[in-house]
This record gives sequence, structure tokens and C-alpha cells, in this order.
Amino acid sequence: MAAACSKVVQDVPPFVLADGSPAEGRSINKVGMERAGFSSEAIAVARMIFKLLYKEGFNRTQALEKLASRPEADHRVAREMIGFLERNGRGLA
Repeated sequence: MAAACSKVVQDVPPFVLADGSPAEGRSINKVGMERAGFSSEAIAVARMIFKLLYKEGFNRTQALEKLASRPEADHRVAREMIGFLERNGRGLA
């Protein structure tokens, strides 16, 4: 989800809030996930993936490798994020 007046020049991953000009990933969309009925476990998985992508200093390939080695990689949220990252070609906002 992109915030109002954001300049989005790269792709925004699922479950991520992006803001700024140019837009950058700021956090997960916790409220949106709760409203959509996601469990606290799913929200925790999304938060873990967000940290791998944006806070740990890994590039996308390294983050995907780290994620694949974790037990959470089989979770529905993780599979959706992994699929998005594998299809993504423009980089991440």
C-alpha cells in the first residue's frame, strides 16, 4: 500500500506500507492485515520478512536465501512474498 502523495517508482511488496518521494518501505500494513482476518502468526511472519528486506541490510537475493532457510518459509504469507520477490524486476520501494 502506498501513502498519499508518494512517488512510487519501484514495486511495493504485499503487506508493506510505502511512503515518501520516492516511496520507501516503512512497515507492514498491520491494521489492514488484521481487518482482513490475518492471524497474529501471519502478521509476525510479514514483520519478519519486512525486517529481512529492509532492516537487515541484505539485498533481495540474500534476503530470499535467508527466508528460504527459515521454517516460516512454508507459511502462506511467506509464499506470497517469495513469489512476488521472484517475479519482481524493478526493485523494491
